[in-house]
Order: sequence, then C-alpha cells, then structure tokens
Amino acid sequence: MLEIRGLVVGYDKPLIRPLDLRLGGGEAAVFFGPNGVGKTTLAKTVVSLLRPLGGSVLLDGVPTHKARGRIFYLSEAVEVSERVKAVDYVEALASFYGAADSARDLLDVVGVPGRLPLGKMSQGMRRLVQLAAAMAVLPKVGLAVLDDPYVSVAPDKAAEVHRELLRRAKNTVLILTARIPLEASMQIDFLKLKP
Repeated sequence: MLEIRGLVVGYDKPLIRPLDLRLGGGEAAVFFGPNGVGKTTLAKTVVSLLRPLGGSVLLDGVPTHKARGRIFYLSEAVEVSERVKAVDYVEALASFYGAADSARDLLDVVGVPGRLPLGKMSQGMRRLVQLAAAMAVLPKVGLAVLDDPYVSVAPDKAAEVHRELLRRAKNTVLILTARIPLEASMQIDFLKLKP
C-alpha cells in the first residue's frame, strides 16, 4: 500500500497543492501534463530522491526513504553504457532485485535483439531495453515509479509495452508520469494539482 499524505513537492516554492493518495498493490496512477510542470520532481520525491517540502510518503507504513530496497525508479533520462549488450543490462538490473524472468524473453516482448550493444541502438530501443528490465523487476518490488517511460518509443509499441507492464504489476503499486493520459486505474492531470 502506498500512502501519500499532504505531500508538497518543489524546490524553493511548492509546485503542487498538498497531495493525498492511496494505492494498493496492482493499482496504477498516471500523472500527466506538459514538459516542465514538475512531474519528475513529484516522481523523485515519491521515491525519496528529493526531500518533500511537506507531508509524507509511506510504503506499507514505512517512509520510502527507509524502504528503498522495495522501490524501483526508472528515470526519464536514457543513461546506459554503450558497450553493454541488451541482455546483459536486463540481467544485471534484474539481479539486484532477485528477479528470475528470462532477459531474452523480456527483450522479445519489447522487440529488441538481446546481443546488440546499447551503443548501436536508437534512443527508443534503449528505452525499450530499460522497460524490459522494469518488467523483470515489477513482481519483486512494492512500488515502481516510471518517469515518462515511453519517451522516444513509437506509440503502437508504447501501448503494447504499457499493457504488459500493467499486467505484470499485480502486487506492485505503479506510478507513471507522461505527457499525455495513459491507461491506468487513476489518471491525474498534473496541472490541476498546481497551487
């Protein structure tokens, strides 16, 4: 269970009104809005990479800064070593969480060749490799926050991968940020959260 209580995010001043939200395992929320409105700041605050200006974020009653081993965060930036092969990247990330899914099978789901080095891929293909790793990790964490997960991914492929992520998040709370609304149990227009 993810509980967000009176959460205020920002730097020098609040970017949003106090936010209250409860999500159980298998539920997903999408915070959508244009670039630059604070979605990434919210995502980083939820996973405790940034300190909130007010309020709290709890995962199963524990502050997220004390539950980091149960949280997966996928940054908007596609920062992956160019020499690493796709299959090795997925296997390495999955191993941090004790995930046992086949990296090759997950790469087949997203449509990326496992032996191809990441440096030979487009930004969209690299993002798909990261999403394959997220698929492996989802069953092993209590909270997954994916910041603009479909950046540079073709819309039809993004829709296919999104459905698979939702399917795999059976016991995981899934929070996504996006520039447009996505399928989820809860869709939140970020602009409506503005103070």
